[in-house]
Order: sequence, then structure tokens, then C-alpha cells
Amino acid sequence: MNLNNIFKRHLQQGRFFDKGKRVVVAVSTGVDSMVLLSLLQRLPETVRPQIVVAHVNHQLRKQSKEEEQFIRHYCSTHHLRLVVYQWAIAEHPTTGIEEAARKIRYHFFNRVMKQEQASVLITAHHKNDLAETMLMKLTRGGQLHQLIGMKEQRDFVDGKLVRPLLDFTKQQLREYAISNHLKWYEDETNYELTVSRNRFRHRIIPLLEAENPNLLDSLSSYHEQLELAVELEDQFAKEQLQRIKDKQGHVNLKQLLQFSLAKERLILLKWLEWSGATNLKQGFIEQLLADINNRHLPQFNRQITPKLILFKNYSELFLKNVNQLPQKAQTSLNSVVKLGRWYPIGNDYQIAVALTKQFFGKTVDYQEMWLAPEQLPLRIRRWQSQDRLPLKNGGHQKISRVLIDQKVPLSERDQQLVIADAKNNIVWAVGRKWGWFTRPDDYLDQWQRLVIGIRDLKRRKE
Repeated sequence: MNLNNIFKRHLQQGRFFDKGKRVVVAVSTGVDSMVLLSLLQRLPETVRPQIVVAHVNHQLRKQSKEEEQFIRHYCSTHHLRLVVYQWAIAEHPTTGIEEAARKIRYHFFNRVMKQEQASVLITAHHKNDLAETMLMKLTRGGQLHQLIGMKEQRDFVDGKLVRPLLDFTKQQLREYAISNHLKWYEDETNYELTVSRNRFRHRIIPLLEAENPNLLDSLSSYHEQLELAVELEDQFAKEQLQRIKDKQGHVNLKQLLQFSLAKERLILLKWLEWSGATNLKQGFIEQLLADINNRHLPQFNRQITPKLILFKNYSELFLKNVNQLPQKAQTSLNSVVKLGRWYPIGNDYQIAVALTKQFFGKTVDYQEMWLAPEQLPLRIRRWQSQDRLPLKNGGHQKISRVLIDQKVPLSERDQQLVIADAKNNIVWAVGRKWGWFTRPDDYLDQWQRLVIGIRDLKRRKE
């Protein structure tokens, strides 16, 4: 069976795209992409898609201009729609040129798909590319799903990217090109051994093939097995997360720690990945697991990504976007308390100090306090590490201990406010605990009575 028929059958089995649908085909003018384009063109009308060719002139080599002219002539001759992007030399970075070029290409392909109203991008990656990628991933280390290397189909922006040549070797494609008299261009940079992929292609893989002539088929088989293994891992992790998460999306720590360490790692990783934290370093993951399993570390928070923070709070794990954290404006609150004025405590509460309880009405919780003249004025501010509450027995308690005893999450501790007197004694750890001041016998004549209240804005809305 010739390659055209094998390709046709493979497309029908893989269901890569529907017949007659518009697809964008990435064509570099190398042998792989020219063979892909030819195979698509030669499909029977019953299965052939509408082809839009996308070509990027990177202007990195002398022959780039010639390659662009070639593909323009080819598409004109074969009545194919062509869209070309020229990457201006002035926009080339001084370092990281390969990664920058890759980003430019895929950004362009995405734009062409939207412009042409196509939902499928087709690239010419083949079995050798798959082997190179798998071995490179294996060498660098990482997570199991990364070892898959490339998928035949994956999501790409609002559509999908398909690689229908992953079952075919470079040799098969080259033989097809020669027998069908196709013209293509060789990229000389593909032989530069300073590039990691080229070293795998020209040195490492030939050595491995000398040990096992069926290396490419073996790696392709592992690829299929890995895809199934990762699929089963995903299914297991999803089922367990549904069982140990609450309605807020918080993970029950006690239930998570009942799993073996390997399963715990898997569930944690999947939870983080599905929340947007991908490509985490192995060392970071292991340290995170150690901290989660550390009973002497009941609370902590870790920056997972620039936008995502993980919190361990005694019996649960949860994630917060940095935009969900309390506003910094509140932490700078440090002002003399004015009577009859409401002060915000986060988004849900307000506090005020007044001379009479009538100021608060019936819906506000309040506390009556008698203070000596030298204790005034009061000040509201964020708590400090040296802050202590005076106790009835004459002792003191650190505010930090109050927060620990009441199991206040770390994410809320930095925002804790206190009301302090003129001597910096703590009158109230707001919403947590009151201070005690021993009154003299004549306090009614000498001291000032104040009423401190807190109101729940959520309750007011209801």
C-alpha cells in the first residue's frame, strides 16, 4: 500500500478533521511540510479539506526569500490559498532566537485561523520528531505527562492542532518526496550541533538505533502507553478530588494525607495543574509535599505562580488568586480614632467608637469600655509582633498567640487590626479578644466610658 492510501486510512481512523472543512497547514518548504501538503492535496474529494497554507519567512537565512517565492509560486500553480508573514529583522532578539521564532509562528497561525475561520491547524511533525522530544524530556526530567512528548491532537486556542504524520518516519516522508519529484529546501541550521535537538537527531538517536533498529517504533509504543497511563491518572485524580474537596474548592487535608505519598503527589499535582500551575520544578514539588505533611507546620502559604498562592490552614489546603487577597490599602490603616466614625475591616465589616450605645442601634454588636484619661486618644492600626493584651489576672497575652489559638489563617493574620490606647496598650484585637484594665474605685468619676461596636455589612444587605 502506497503512502497516499496509508495516509488516507490514518486520517479516517484518527478523525482529525471533517471533509470539506477549512484547515490551516503550516508549511516551511522543508521536506516534511511539503510532503504533508502533497498528501492533503491528493486526498479524494470525499475526505479532502479546504486548504489554507501558512508560511513564515523568518529572514534568518539567505535562502529565506527564495523559499517564500517558491511557496508563492507553488500555491499559485496549485490554486491554494496562501498567507505569508515576514518576521522583520529588526524584531529579532539577540538571544533565544529559536524560542522567539516558535512563538512568532504559532501566534501567526492563530491569527490566520481566526482570519480564515478555520478551527484546525495541521503541522508536519513525524515519528522522528516524537522520538527526539520524548528523549529530550526524559533527559531533562519532569512529570510523566510531559514525557508523552507530542499528541496527535491537542487544543490550540479556540480550535485544535493536529499532527497526522506522527505515525510516519522521516525516511518514509523523504522517500515519498523523491518518488513524487517534490521540491523542498533544506535548512542548514538543522545540522548545527550547538542546538540540543540537533544533537539528539544526529548523534544520540543514531547510537540508540545501533542498539535497537526498531527504536522509533518502540518509543511510539511507549508514547501510546503513556497517553493511556496519564489518562487513567487524570481520571483517578479527578474522582478523588471530587471526594475530598468542599463546595469552596478547599482540599480536606486529613483525607489527602490518607493516601500513599505517590498518590498524594499525583492528586496535588493534578489539582495545581488544573488550577493553572503548570511546569512546576521537581524540587519545589517535593518541598511542598514535605511542608504539607509536616504536622509541626500547621499553616503556611507558598507562591505557586505569579498569580496563584497556595495556603495550608490546619485542616485544609486552598488556592487564592493574588487579586482575591485583601487590599494593601487596609494594611496601612494607622490613625487616631474619631468618635462616631466607621472604619472598614476588610470588605465585610466596619467598627466605630461612640459615647453611647444608642449610636449603634439594635443590629450592631458592641462592648462597653472604661478607660483612664491618659489612655486617650485611641488609635486603630495593624497589629505588631510586640503587641500584647492585658489580662484580668494581671498578665499579658501576645496578639500572635491569640491568632494562633483561634486558628486564624495566615492569609488573614497580616490584615489583623487592633485598637491601642495612647500608651500603646491593646484595648481590642478587633473581632478576636478584648483587653482588661483594672478600674480604681472612683473610675466612674475619673474614667471615660466608651462603646466600641462592629457591624456585619453582609447582614445589613440581607
